[in-house]
Amino acid sequence: MPHAAPPPLLGVLLAGGRSSRMGTPKALLPHPSGGTFLTHSLDRLRSVCEEKIVVSLASEAHRAQVQLPRSVPALFDSQPALGPAMGVWVALQHASSNGYEGCLFTPVDLPDLSVDDLLSLVDAWRESPTQIVLAQQTDPERLQPLVGIYPIGCMDSIQRVVESEHRSLYRYLRSSDHQTVAIPSTRLRNVNTPADLGPPFDST
Repeated sequence: MPHAAPPPLLGVLLAGGRSSRMGTPKALLPHPSGGTFLTHSLDRLRSVCEEKIVVSLASEAHRAQVQLPRSVPALFDSQPALGPAMGVWVALQHASSNGYEGCLFTPVDLPDLSVDDLLSLVDAWRESPTQIVLAQQTDPERLQPLVGIYPIGCMDSIQRVVESEHRSLYRYLRSSDHQTVAIPSTRLRNVNTPADLGPPFDST
């Protein structure tokens, strides 16, 4: 008997931040393996989702600023400055309207995250495709709400987060059913300021 096809999954690169502490769009930072944070992040998502990817941006003007290739679809926040929950909600709406069962989210400013890390999230999600799957940083432990898979079934609850006063995904997840996949903290290193770039790093 043939295996059932895996649920269709949309890869979403979150690149809508203002990069105020960095002083330049983080998407344009040079990556040690070649290209930029943007091109490296897109290649990483393509390795998992093929060409089923989009980039979440704050606005059309932001698209030109980060130099997103015209061949890559972009999604824009319907309201400005409402934080990452807005990007998650907009992507889930797009996924639902286009036949996807969920979205695999990664931010543009995690240069050390690997393809294998994303595949481990996908494997866990395929076992339970109605459940949120998130990266759990190890040593120290910390939940990573923007590295994971959100099924379209949580779209309405994410909308309530967007419309709430706090707009916190952390608070939402504390009371929501989800599973986690352990990923070493070294591969979840977040780049926010020039000091975070540090010495050359291993991106394999």
